[in-house]
Amino acid sequence: MKAVGIICELNPAHAGHAALASSARAAYPGAAVIGVMSPNFVQRGEAAAYPKHTRAARAVEIGIDLVLELPTPFALSSAEAFARAGVALMISTGVVGAIAFGSESGEISTLRAAAAALSTPECEELTREGIKLGLAYGAARQRALDRLFESPDILQTPNNMLAVEYIRAARSLGADIEFFTRRREPGISSAAIRRALRESANDAELMLPEMLDAAALSRLRTMTLIDFLQIQGSGDGIAERTAAAAKTAGSLAAAADLIKTKRYAHSRVRRFLLCAALGVRGDLPPAPPYIRPLAANEEGRALLREMKRTARLPIVTQPAAGAGIGEAAARMIEIESAATDLYNLGYPDATRRIGGAEWRTSPVML
Repeated sequence: MKAVGIICELNPAHAGHAALASSARAAYPGAAVIGVMSPNFVQRGEAAAYPKHTRAARAVEIGIDLVLELPTPFALSSAEAFARAGVALMISTGVVGAIAFGSESGEISTLRAAAAALSTPECEELTREGIKLGLAYGAARQRALDRLFESPDILQTPNNMLAVEYIRAARSLGADIEFFTRRREPGISSAAIRRALRESANDAELMLPEMLDAAALSRLRTMTLIDFLQIQGSGDGIAERTAAAAKTAGSLAAAADLIKTKRYAHSRVRRFLLCAALGVRGDLPPAPPYIRPLAANEEGRALLREMKRTARLPIVTQPAAGAGIGEAAARMIEIESAATDLYNLGYPDATRRIGGAEWRTSPVML
C-alpha cells in the first residue's frame, strides 16, 4: 500500500489530528499519509480560523506527508456530499489503499453496520416520510435509523456521522478500500481552540468573520430570486427565504437566524449563504475534477511524482495551469479564487485584502 488517506478540516490542527496520523502510519507500516483538507471555508458554513496554506503546512508538521485541497463547493456541502467528494478525491490519486478517521465509536464493525442500514430502501423510504412530516434531512434520517438499527444514536455525534458517510461513499463508488478508525479523545476539540483564539484575538493570522460579513452581504443584496434558485442546495424553499433575509439582515449570522426553520439546520443555512456569495451553482460536477496539492514534505513530494503516473485526474500545482484541463476544472478554480478573495477581505490589514492571491500562491514544500 502506497498511502493511507485522512479527510480533515484541521481548523485548526491539534493533538488529536497528530495522533490519528501516527496511528494510521502504525496501522499501515511503510505507507505515506495523505490528507484531503477543506480550504478557506469549512463544512459548518464558516470561514476557517487560518488560511488554507497555513493549515496545510501545519498538517505536514504534525505528521501528514501530502495535503490535497477539497474544492470549496464540496467543503460547503452536506456531510454526505462532503464525504463522497473526499473519498472520490482519495481514490483518484491511484495510491490510497485505506482511509483513516477519528470517530466517537472507535469500532469499524458498528460504523459499517450503520452505513449498510442507511443504504437500504427501507431507510430511504422512512427518511422521505420524515421529510414529508416537516423534519430536516438529518432528523428524518435519524428517525429512520431509530426504527431500523440497534444502535441508532451512532449518528448523533459528528465524527461518527462522517465516518459512516465515508464508508457509504466508498461502497457507492465501487472502491476496494480499507478503513481504519481511532476513538476520539475527549477534551480535544478544534471548536474549543477556535473559541479561545477568537476570545484572545491576538493572532495576526486569525480570521475576523465580522469583517467578512459586509463583503458577503454586499454580494447577496445584488442577487435576485432567480440567482438564489440557481445556487447549490437551493431546494425546499431556502432560496426564497434567503432572498428576503439578505435584503434586511445586518450580518450573516442575523441572516441565518431569519432563514432557519425546523427543516433547515443552521449549518445548512450558513453553507447556502456562502455558496450564494461565491456563486456556487448547482450545475457543478459531483466530484472534484482535479488534484491540487497544498503542502508536502519530502515523502509527499515523492508521492506526487508517483501520482503523475497513477492519478486518474490532472494534478494542478498552480491555479493558472487549470485553464487547459476542461470547463469544469476552470469553473472550479474560478470559484476557488473568489473564495480566497472573499476570505482575505476579512483581514483588518488592507495589504492582506488585495485580490488575486489564489493565482500567486504555490504549494508549501517543507
